[in-house]
Amino acid sequence: MSRRILSSLAFTVLVIAAIITAGCTSSTVNPAAGEIKKFSSADEIREYIEENTKLVAEAEGEYYTKGVGMARDVAMVVPQAASAESANGMFTSIPPAGTTDYSTTNVQVAGVDEPDFVKNDGKYIYVISGDTLTIVDAYPSSGATIISKTLIDDTPKDIFVSGNRLVLFTTGSSFTEGRDSPVYASQMKSMPNYGSYSPATHVVFYDISDRKNPEITKDYGIDGDYIDARLIGSNLYLVTREQVYTNSDEKINVPCVRENTKCVVTPDVYYFDNPERQYAFTTVTSFDTNSANEKDAKTYLVGSGNIMYVSQDAMYISYQKYHNVYRTVRSGAEPVILIDDRAASSVESSSGSTSSVLWEDFNKMSDAEKQRVIAEMKAQEAEKITKKEIDQSTTAIHKIAINNGAITYIARGEVPGYLKNQFAMDEYNNNLRVATTSNVYTTRGSYEYNNVFVLDSGMKTIGELTHIAEQETIYSTRFIGDRLYMVTYKRVDPFFVIDLSIPASPKILGKLKIPGYSDYLHPYDSTHIIGLGKETGTNEWGGVSTQGIKLALFDVTNVENPKQVGKVEIGDSGSDSAALSDHKAFLFDKQKNLLVIPTRVVKQDTSAAEKISGNQPQVWYGAYVFGVDPSTGFVLRGTVEHGTGSSGYYYYGSSKNEVKRSLWIGDTLYTLSTAKILANPIDNINTTVATITLDGRDDVLYPGIMRYVE
Repeated sequence: MSRRILSSLAFTVLVIAAIITAGCTSSTVNPAAGEIKKFSSADEIREYIEENTKLVAEAEGEYYTKGVGMARDVAMVVPQAASAESANGMFTSIPPAGTTDYSTTNVQVAGVDEPDFVKNDGKYIYVISGDTLTIVDAYPSSGATIISKTLIDDTPKDIFVSGNRLVLFTTGSSFTEGRDSPVYASQMKSMPNYGSYSPATHVVFYDISDRKNPEITKDYGIDGDYIDARLIGSNLYLVTREQVYTNSDEKINVPCVRENTKCVVTPDVYYFDNPERQYAFTTVTSFDTNSANEKDAKTYLVGSGNIMYVSQDAMYISYQKYHNVYRTVRSGAEPVILIDDRAASSVESSSGSTSSVLWEDFNKMSDAEKQRVIAEMKAQEAEKITKKEIDQSTTAIHKIAINNGAITYIARGEVPGYLKNQFAMDEYNNNLRVATTSNVYTTRGSYEYNNVFVLDSGMKTIGELTHIAEQETIYSTRFIGDRLYMVTYKRVDPFFVIDLSIPASPKILGKLKIPGYSDYLHPYDSTHIIGLGKETGTNEWGGVSTQGIKLALFDVTNVENPKQVGKVEIGDSGSDSAALSDHKAFLFDKQKNLLVIPTRVVKQDTSAAEKISGNQPQVWYGAYVFGVDPSTGFVLRGTVEHGTGSSGYYYYGSSKNEVKRSLWIGDTLYTLSTAKILANPIDNINTTVATITLDGRDDVLYPGIMRYVE
């Protein structure tokens, strides 16, 4: 071997061992067993973060700098019902103010309520309108009127209503001069106390026994951004998240729960020996809604989460782990093989035996032996790189038990790929089912496929089905009992029926390919599924173009041959609906034969006389109301108009007339936009019998919706 080759080997070292350590050995990732640990001081937190983020950066060939990046958004997920019949009426019971039947928030499972900006109790409607909490005496509709308006100082997000208790979640910021925790007092003494502004979430408990005069009973402030909450019986679980930085001139501020301005609880901070690129404090706090007292709080230092799942007795915190698979490969170059005299490199020969190669051993080899070692190391590294490409986007999941307000860590698991949204996870018979999309980027191009994994109660993967619908992406999923209904999309909409009755062996039962796609799936009964999405067509260049809103009804009686038995298209390109991205905007009641879809309808093919300024098409804002029959499909029962116009019709949320929610009380349907609430008899949808004007500021829409511009 030439001196040039030997010189090139001299500056390289044992990267294969690092790749072997970081790489996975199968399509499913199961983490090494590791126990949860608790920090004893803020200094310990700082040291842990700095050491581990540096380790990850060095392992992936990145320049290390102190500090941790921005944390990603977190959502919460609740479990799917055990059967389609129970999934049909996915409504939680709230002690009513009246005796009239009424709808509640569309959630994934009965018994686990989800917060929203509007609630009702069979007589009153409670709604966040701009920066105001408004209570409407709504039923009967003939006397509907606003009875109270409460101005909110911070940014309002969501509410819960249970009997005479209303819980309001708001976000803002707080100035912190240090947190009075005896556990972390060592850092408070050693670091200068400059104070800082940090995000804060408020949980405000109202007594609404007198709806005309809501009174605050308690106001809790929790450090961190509001993520989401769940109400299980009288137990309220709130999740907040605060990004963590480790700049040397700033102290670590651990999350604190305050009542008014006094810190009443500083939760213990737990961690796991798993290096991450970035860290965030994820705090779970529980309250008793009856007494408005705090029950428990725990903080977990984990990666930046983006999806959470909650069943009645467990919470799953998940986040993506990203890998730099090109850290050893430069464009156009061969893999770099590293040998070092300080450590041995384990090389598996073609015969299957393994040997350790040190620099001094390498120098004693013949040229032929040296070439053999180099070839084997290159092959081994290439294999690890290929496996690492498959494992680029791994989702880590932490399981935490919740029991009557108590919070206890259970276990950790990992699966390849990323989650689309909250419906990608489901708990059933003590197993967690997960649907993911793997998006692989390689030097040879990009590659997508979809997967389904089943994890047991200890978060160990026990079943998998991979490489479903290659080069397509999951658009919607719905777990119902021992089946998964899944829609993927690239140019057409493959609707899959997947069997999960044997957790260790998921399998595809049947599929249907049709134009368009479904963003949301909702059970009609045990053999029919409603899909809501967009229709698609072929454009003049041969590509795929998105058209109007699409309602589809799927018959899965024959699981091997699912059929589309009903279809409705609403509007043309540019039409949209809040229900496409938020399941809480979807209202369905089988007994009332009532399906309500909030819509922004755009008609592109109109006459010049119908065009408005700028030659833009007329836009209609309101709600479409359907009946659903498996034998006939969808039947239009009527529409509710909230307004017309053209303002920014390409952006849903750009008009205060766009309907965001609908609900029913007794025999009346109520549709809500930023501007107003309209009441229409369910048996005579086209007739509006009452209008309630919401006079919150026009430039502030409902939480999570973009601001309105005239």
